[in-house]
Order: sequence, then structure tokens, then C-alpha cells
Amino acid sequence: MITNRIPGGNIEVVSVNGRNVELDVELRDTAGDWFYWCFQAVLPEAGNWHFRFVRDNKVGTHGPAVSLDGGKSWRWLYPEYRENSREFDYACPAAGQTVLFCMGMQYLERDFRAFLREFEENPALHAGTLCRSRKGREVELVTIREGEPEHAVLLTSRHHAGEMMATHALEGILRFALADTESGRGFRRHVALHAVPFADKDGVEDGDQGKNRMPHDHARDYQEPGLYPETVALRGLIGRIRPEFVLDLHCPWIRGGDTNEVSYMVGTGHAGMDAELDRFADLLEEERIPEAPYFKKNNLPFGTSWNTAENYAGGMTIKHYAATLPFVRNAQTIEIPFANFGDVTVDRHAMLLYGESIARALFRYLHGELQTASALS
Repeated sequence: MITNRIPGGNIEVVSVNGRNVELDVELRDTAGDWFYWCFQAVLPEAGNWHFRFVRDNKVGTHGPAVSLDGGKSWRWLYPEYRENSREFDYACPAAGQTVLFCMGMQYLERDFRAFLREFEENPALHAGTLCRSRKGREVELVTIREGEPEHAVLLTSRHHAGEMMATHALEGILRFALADTESGRGFRRHVALHAVPFADKDGVEDGDQGKNRMPHDHARDYQEPGLYPETVALRGLIGRIRPEFVLDLHCPWIRGGDTNEVSYMVGTGHAGMDAELDRFADLLEEERIPEAPYFKKNNLPFGTSWNTAENYAGGMTIKHYAATLPFVRNAQTIEIPFANFGDVTVDRHAMLLYGESIARALFRYLHGELQTASALS
């Protein structure tokens, strides 16, 4: 009835009593607690099904994301904000219905492949391979450029495997750069955009938490010699393409607190880099959209909340590594929440639009003003 044997699958069934199901996440090689899960259910009876996790903070602010088409599209189970972080109910209309449930709107290799197919005839898109993962999977690297651009940018996401909303936003940046608009053409003529959507490819496809993977996770693997093929290859890529801007996209904790339901950038504690963060943040706030509003005031300076030296004791991040290189002008992390930006509920479409706003700010930061036509209009 319930299985984790799907791409990105992660669930432990503790008990089933009629239409009441008790669940837990699979931590696997993650130290401590975390919250990622995704499963397929074939529900044998119509009626209300009650799902309850054995621990809090496993269900987001709008319940789980639900897919009825095998993961091609997702919606939040609850349109309204919910305080319950452990339970959800699903009304099954007919016996035998197959449903995917996930703590966020899943984004896997199949989704990125669909995006690549959509743009495969675009001569500005160059799809390649960064490396092979430990399990032999292809780790995608895409470059978007037209001619010989004078600027270079590197985008990464999924250093923590379960942070899927960041990859929706990354796709939005890529779509903007590929669009058949004045804005898109201007972007790719002046900026070579390089992107690695799955920095922990095995973790994404296997459904690992990724965060706090022992002995350290991919996001803390930018010191020599490096444990993971992806991070070693990314260090090499940075040396080859010499990006001016490195932007690593993440998602925060599942819900609650001051920093988990807003989007923000994370200070480095490096005076020069933090000054560049402020400049980019000003532009991103100017490009603010109602569907996913960013406010500079939500940024997290170094030395506050979780952003302390202790948090990085386990290893070096890509941002901190890039900040040591003389050709990198700006290296930043942006956190993108799972289900809501403050009072605004977000979904895949909102994330694509947010990615567009990031792309516009990137261009203005590197090159100046850009035409106002929306790539997604």
C-alpha cells in the first residue's frame, strides 16, 4: 500500500490500523533529526485517510505536496496555513487511487530532463556532464551562452538532497536566460550561465536526507581532498570557468522560527564579500515579485542565529571556498523556503518567477539595466 521504492523515496511505515497510518522518516546516514520524506500510496479504500508522524516538524505549513500524475505536477494539500507539523488527512475518492505524497514539491532528474527536452533546439543551451556520482549516475552540468559573454556565473543546488524548492527556482533562472525575449537574449549575450542542479545526485535520486550526512555532507566538502565526486568536480569547474558570481541555492528548516518562512541570503563574515551581498540584495529587492517576495531585511549576517563559525566547523562550503579565489567577485548562499514566503503561499510557478527575479538581479549586478519584458509572461 505504501512504498518508498520510487525515485526520491523515503518513508518508514510504523503501523497501519484501518485508515490510520503512523509514519517516520528514514534518517539513513544523517546525524540527528531531519524532515525529508516522499512516498507513494495505493489506497485500498475510499474515505478519509489519517497520516501521523511519530515526531513533530515533519509536515510543512500547507501539509504535504500531493501528486496524482506520478510526480509531473504537485499541489499543496491545504490551501490554508496549518500549525500541525505532524499529521495530515487525505480524502480518497475511490478505492485503488495512487497518490504521491512529499514534504515539498519534488524535483528529480526526470523533471530536469523534461526541462532540457523543452529547450533542446535552443542553440544557446549546452547540456553536458560534470562527473559521475559515487553510484555511477550522470551529474548534469548545463551552460547557457551566446557568443563570447564577458561575465560568468555558477549556480548550484541540492548540496542537501531534500531541498527541492531551490531547484525549481534554479530552473526559473535558466528559463529566463533561454527565453526568446530581449531580456533573455541580452542575458546570454553578456553572461555565460553555468548550472549544476544536483550537487548530491545520489542523495536526490535515492531519497536521502542529505543534510548532516556522516562524516560530513556535500555542502561541507570543499576542503582538500574532498569525499564526493561532485564537489571535487565543482572545484575543478570553478577553476576552469572562473565565475565572477557563485550562487548556491538552498532551503531552510521545514517551518517556523524567524528564518524558515522567508527567503534570505547568508552573510560570510568577509567584509568585502558581505558588501557585495548588500549590493546584490538591493537589486534583488528592487526586482521583488508579489508571488515570492524577497526582503533584504531578512538576510542573516554572520554571527547571528545558526550562521556562526561553529556551524561551519564540519567543513568548507562552496561559498567560502569560492570567496578565497581572486577572480570571484561575489559568492553567496540564498535560502528558499518550502511552502510560504511570509504570508504568501508558493508553488512551482512561484519558484520559476522567483528564479526570473534572481536572474534579473544577477544581470543588473554584473552588467547594468535589462529590458523589462518578462520571460514567463
